[in-house]
Amino acid sequence: MKKVRIAMTEDGVPANVLREISLLRHLGKYNHPNIVRLLDICPGPKYDKVMELYLIFAHVDQDLEKFLKNCPPPGLPPNKVKDLMWQLLCGVDYLHSHRIVHRDIKPQNTLVTNNGTVKIADFGLARIYDFNTLLTSTVSLPSLDQSALDQSELD
Repeated sequence: MKKVRIAMTEDGVPANVLREISLLRHLGKYNHPNIVRLLDICPGPKYDKVMELYLIFAHVDQDLEKFLKNCPPPGLPPNKVKDLMWQLLCGVDYLHSHRIVHRDIKPQNTLVTNNGTVKIADFGLARIYDFNTLLTSTVSLPSLDQSALDQSELD
């Protein structure tokens, strides 16, 4: 379950919240094994200018970060890493084939069920692109100090 606090504007519910909910409902029609499934939406309390919604998802016990931390030494065997990556890439391929770019894939947004199934979650930053939308080629990289840049030139 995900609790969403919505600051009500003059126009009603903000567009990003509507986008996430409509995207999850659209994806739920296809029931892909590597995409988290939205089961229901329940309204919560409504205050002066704030409203709460509860998004009810199929239960998944842990995210990938917790899964990896709980892994006993020496870590995951290579075939398990390959399986997890394959499932993640299948989910991303599914999203991209439906013109959806997630934009926030990280261990905390990647869920792992008890039987080892990977599910992509948290579509708050996701976007649907049509064929007329131009994607930027700008890439943001962490800033490096000059010594790191000098070292890379020597390699």
